[in-house]
Amino acid sequence: MKNKPNAICLLFVPLAAAALAAGCGGKESAETREIDRALAVRTVPAATRAFERRLAVQGTLEARNFANVAARAAGNLDALWADEGDAVVAGKTALFQIDPASRKNALTIAEQNLAVAEASLEVAKASAGKTKAESRKASLDFERFTRLHKDGKVSLNEFEAAEVAIAQARAGIAVADAQVDLAERQVKQAEASLAMAQKNLDDTKIMAPISGVISSRTAEPGEYMAVGNVILRIDDLATVEAAAFLPAHYYPEVEPGKTRFRLAVSGRDSGEHTVTYRSPTINPSLRTFEIKGILENAGALAVPGQMADLAIVFETRQGLGVPAASVLRRAGKQVVFVVQNGKAASREVSTGLQNDEWTEILSGVEAGEKVVTEGQTQLRDGMAVEER
Repeated sequence: MKNKPNAICLLFVPLAAAALAAGCGGKESAETREIDRALAVRTVPAATRAFERRLAVQGTLEARNFANVAARAAGNLDALWADEGDAVVAGKTALFQIDPASRKNALTIAEQNLAVAEASLEVAKASAGKTKAESRKASLDFERFTRLHKDGKVSLNEFEAAEVAIAQARAGIAVADAQVDLAERQVKQAEASLAMAQKNLDDTKIMAPISGVISSRTAEPGEYMAVGNVILRIDDLATVEAAAFLPAHYYPEVEPGKTRFRLAVSGRDSGEHTVTYRSPTINPSLRTFEIKGILENAGALAVPGQMADLAIVFETRQGLGVPAASVLRRAGKQVVFVVQNGKAASREVSTGLQNDEWTEILSGVEAGEKVVTEGQTQLRDGMAVEER
């Protein structure tokens, strides 16, 4: 009985050791089973593809050529011949007319004033001709009296009278010439007044300045119009351009005639186009600048006023690419998993551009290596994997 506790103790020690050994072996085998158990994954080979450094912005479609047609004369809007949606032809389509009656009266008066001025000119010319004829007679008389005076056949008084007559005749010619000059100037003045009156009348009837379509009308017949009041807007739909504003730090990278952009209207691809305009200055308040590009073959959706999405491409280059979802961030580093001999291998990578759910890999992966794209979040280095 005294040896019984010792026997129990001797029996317990081997059992405890066995239990401890079993516990340690179980933990190690669980880890081994976790590593050895193949995880189903999908892979994509890393491959070279095109990457772009670009900026996505929203812009507006505009008619490149448009005209706000305003009143050139003050008065009532007597006639309005064009309406929204009407097609017009430059220089041929009459748009509206403003109070022509008073301008017609002014034109009539100007025509009469010109006729009077022209008649006055004819009178002045006739008078000048008469004066010159009288001057020639006085000149002949003076020459004759000069000879007679030398021969003593006329008195001094008669000679002096002839001398005064020739002087008066010469002065008369100067006056007559001045009157003709004045009459000619009055004719020119009357012609200018007539031209102005004609222009004022012409300005009451406005023709289309450009070809296009009436996009808006802001007045009704009978309304009083002041000079400069806009009545119609014409948009030339033949040439449409996209306009957008970019942050100021992109200014040096935009080169009209070279920089390209892709356009989408209402979610539909509308092709690739070239920047044709870059504003000469940067807005100091908004720190932005405007760009524009003419749209060629953009389709029926390219309508002025429509919103559009622009992707301005600053640089295009070839680079090694992997799906963006395959790049993970672990312990502050960017990593991808590649499959080698049925095992997952973690690779730290350096990334570049990212386009259309693809990421450029600058280092860490070689072309052709199988990069895990599904199941990568569950992987650890060295885990067995099974490609699906």
